[in-house]
Amino acid sequence: MEKITLVVDAGKASLGQLSNRINSLGFNSNEIQKEINEKTKEFSGLRVEVTITLDEKNKKYEIKVKPPSVADLVKKELKLELIKISEEDKAKGKTTLGNLTMEQVKKIAKIKAEQLGETDINKVLKMVISSIDTLPGILIEGKKPKELLKNL
Repeated sequence: MEKITLVVDAGKASLGQLSNRINSLGFNSNEIQKEINEKTKEFSGLRVEVTITLDEKNKKYEIKVKPPSVADLVKKELKLELIKISEEDKAKGKTTLGNLTMEQVKKIAKIKAEQLGETDINKVLKMVISSIDTLPGILIEGKKPKELLKNL
């Protein structure tokens, strides 16, 4: 068994130099690349960690995708480049970068629940909201995340 871990652009993975190694082990690198792109397309615009496990003996492979961090998923939902309030914006009194809907937070929680293997979505929702609370200038439904945690 051989494990290959790499970070790829979601939905646009290119195995490049790994193709020769994968092909030499008797696997179709194009097929693997296509499957990686299919499994990562929902994270398009982000970079994700992918682990390919190649079982040479049985000629089977498994692809596992580690979802992006909560911060990266928030950036994607809010279409932000960075989660940071510039000094210039601070001077102007700007304190908010974005406002997530509860639906967007639930979407992020579902992604993270899968990664954590957690079935209680409320537990994951609390974890996600706690993570969002550490991000400067991000509100949920117009409120600070900490305020929402009190009501869950």
